[in-house]
Amino acid sequence: MCGIAGYLVTHPDRASPADVEKLLAPIRIRGPDDEGLCLVDRERRQLRPYRTDRTVKSLRDRFDHFADEARHIPHDLALIHTRFSIIDLSDAGHQPFQSGDASVVAIFNGEIYNYLELREELEAKGVCFRSSSDTEVLVEGYRVWKDRLWPKLNGFWGVALYDFADECLVLSRDRLGVAPLYYRQTPRGLFFSSRIHSLASVGGQPAEPDFEAVSGFIETSLKDFGGGTCFAQVNSLPPGSVARFRTGVHEFERAECSAYWTPPGRRLRADELPLPEAVERYRDTFFGAVDLRMRADVKVAFELSGGLDSSSIVAAASALGHQDITTYTIRVPEADEEPYARAILDKHTVDYRVLLEPEETFFSEASSFTALIEEPYHSPNIYTNFKMRREMKREGMDVVLSGSGGDEMIAGYETAFWPRARDDLIAQGQRTHALTHEWASRFLTPKRALVFLYGLAKSALRVPGAGGTEPQRIPEPGSAAERMHRGYPALSYYEQRLYHLQVGLLPYYLRSNDHFTMAIPMEHRFPFLDYRMVELGLQMPTAHLFKNGWSKYVLRKAMAPYLPEKITWRRDKMGFPFAYKRFMEKNRARLQPLLGVVKAMNLIEEGDTDYDALLQHDAVRLWRICSTGMWLESGMGTP
Repeated sequence: MCGIAGYLVTHPDRASPADVEKLLAPIRIRGPDDEGLCLVDRERRQLRPYRTDRTVKSLRDRFDHFADEARHIPHDLALIHTRFSIIDLSDAGHQPFQSGDASVVAIFNGEIYNYLELREELEAKGVCFRSSSDTEVLVEGYRVWKDRLWPKLNGFWGVALYDFADECLVLSRDRLGVAPLYYRQTPRGLFFSSRIHSLASVGGQPAEPDFEAVSGFIETSLKDFGGGTCFAQVNSLPPGSVARFRTGVHEFERAECSAYWTPPGRRLRADELPLPEAVERYRDTFFGAVDLRMRADVKVAFELSGGLDSSSIVAAASALGHQDITTYTIRVPEADEEPYARAILDKHTVDYRVLLEPEETFFSEASSFTALIEEPYHSPNIYTNFKMRREMKREGMDVVLSGSGGDEMIAGYETAFWPRARDDLIAQGQRTHALTHEWASRFLTPKRALVFLYGLAKSALRVPGAGGTEPQRIPEPGSAAERMHRGYPALSYYEQRLYHLQVGLLPYYLRSNDHFTMAIPMEHRFPFLDYRMVELGLQMPTAHLFKNGWSKYVLRKAMAPYLPEKITWRRDKMGFPFAYKRFMEKNRARLQPLLGVVKAMNLIEEGDTDYDALLQHDAVRLWRICSTGMWLESGMGTP
């Protein structure tokens, strides 16, 4: 992963060297290994690369220094890159990267996991490679295949490239939006970057808070969906899309935008994909996803929470024969899952490491951490992940694999999914299957009985969901997030699946996770978000996800030969939990004044300034208010 930024201005006299520094400085934390940039005069078809003080030493004699303004060419396009080296650590992977015939120049943030397979295809077409990097595969792949390249890629990316043959700037983002790509439209043209900070002051005016989006986050925890951010002037290129800016086009609204990937249109029935075949297919796809994500020329680590998803990834990597598997877990006093994590040693040989809960240092870094996230965030628990990964980095790790995304892909949020999944099963004529699962779930433990009775009581108030593949928006007052949140119960089971993929926790998690992980920097890889896993998960018959009282049944069956039974058939799962109430009671003096900060911006009502009442009845919402206050105080959210 790396940092990318750039601009496309309406005329060369509207380009400024100061813009390059504004864009470059915030993305430097994402790419400590190398820097480069190029200026392009699109009318004269000229390109000139430049170095900075941080360009790798072996290349400094090849380029003029950008600080020497006498060397600048007139230009209307700038491409800026900071490199975090993961594949091909040599200077051959320096960016901006030009194709062999110089017809394409690109900056790229992400990883193309199947670059070796694509390289073979391209070599068969006569392409000669100068490096062993995935960047060159991407650039040459685009030169050969144009927009047919994007569906061929397995990985994640934010890409900006200029195609001299077609005379257009191309922006592309991976299918699920793992890699960020923000943009801001100004009177001078379009600016884009991997970080919001880069875009905060371009165009002569500071970016202003989008108060509707911030209010919606406080009320629902939803944000980062629909291309929006917490800033009115900053947006995201939609996941799974390409935007093309041809000659004379400088505005995003006038660009040619298209989607190269959409989720499958429906789930399969059990008779179309019988359970034995589903288990085998799921296991093979999962093992393939893990195997691809082990490709790196640096050390790879694994987050191990003790749950099914993260344990399955470790087990798969071990079963595939990968050596030197290093795992990390956290011991939390209130909800210690470390014994479950340790159980992986019963089946596999790994370098097992345990870290202590890092909560005590939160406020010593709260301001700087909030600035890294760039927006309000839903829980101090992500600071726990940040500290965990920073410790991994200190121990020599540059890549981490985690089980994030598993619940979204195969309906792991049982209380959220089951009522509609039950309706779906009944509609398919599988009432006995639905009732068997429901009764087994209710009475396996008293705790689960209460959870399911609560869920069933709520489901009684729901209205039938409409068909289709897009989450429906309910035309009611309030922010977009509140309307989406209120509309959730009316969605069909399949629509609820898409909701969690496109609107709910996943988009927000990917954004915040990218920002704090790349600030270390580390690269975070998600086997469960391999697009093949996503497509298979969405198509998986409902009966294979909920069976005999077990959620995620197909994953449990697929991994049963490779996991200890206490993990495979574990019912309670907490992840890396966070003790909200204890934390917020202990730190009342630091947090309580933040309610006034948020109230002063008219983002909450007077009744929401009662710290004790919120702490007692909705500590999670209280944190969202406090997080918003920290964001406002950090300066990022101050208009």
